[in-house]
Amino acid sequence: MKELGQHFLQDEEIAAEIVASMGLRWEERALEIGPGRGILLRFLLKASHRVTAVELDRRLQKSLEKTFAGHPGLELVFDDVMKFDLMNYLISELTPVKLVGNIPYSLSGPILFHIFGVVERLQESGEVVLKSATLMLQKEVAERLCAEPGGRIYGGLTVFRSLVADARLLFDVPGEAFFPPPKVTSSVIRLEFFPAVRFQIKDRFLFQQFIHHVFAQRRKMLKNSLASLRWMCEDKAQVDHAQKRIGLPDDFDFTRRPEELSVEDFIRLFHLIAP
Repeated sequence: MKELGQHFLQDEEIAAEIVASMGLRWEERALEIGPGRGILLRFLLKASHRVTAVELDRRLQKSLEKTFAGHPGLELVFDDVMKFDLMNYLISELTPVKLVGNIPYSLSGPILFHIFGVVERLQESGEVVLKSATLMLQKEVAERLCAEPGGRIYGGLTVFRSLVADARLLFDVPGEAFFPPPKVTSSVIRLEFFPAVRFQIKDRFLFQQFIHHVFAQRRKMLKNSLASLRWMCEDKAQVDHAQKRIGLPDDFDFTRRPEELSVEDFIRLFHLIAP
């Protein structure tokens, strides 16, 4: 399974702890990303009346179907989770959903941003049936998701997560808990999604570009990194001239670096400079 970047959890005590940490109620739905060999599924089916598991690797299909054949509460979907219609699954009924998954290291970024995008749409509609996500990730990614402003691991991923959810680091999982064992430590985190839009941003697509831009130059002070932002200053002039031209207030400290700003600071700055 190396080509898919999969490391299968094989420690049943850790599997039980992950499912217990979800706080899953029997009447809630559970959605698992990447059931692999089914170690989490066994505990999920004891905790929820209905479980949907989405697995990309079709080589696991026969074994999963044989192991869980006939279970009335289980739906096995063999597809890429990025192609799985997550929005339709969530809004097909109002029953709350809790997501869980051992996310392949190489796919963690795309999968996280996919989930964030769906949650944003749910928050705009006011129907956030997806209550939480309990995810096992590479420790470095988990820590970045849960970071606070001011540290070197704080970055764009942290900001984008902060728009849709609170995050908490639960516990680490050593390499020997998997087969084959990865060379890095994993961590389990829980994302608790906000029930509605928490931050009003006038153009989320442009905001994403802005965040990617400043963190791509994270060692620079804002006054220097913003100077190369196309819609900030088309003629590449210094930011102090741009400030005067578009009327930015003097009380914003442009000598700070991106990692020093909270999500509220970024939104404020964006609304000051966005066209």
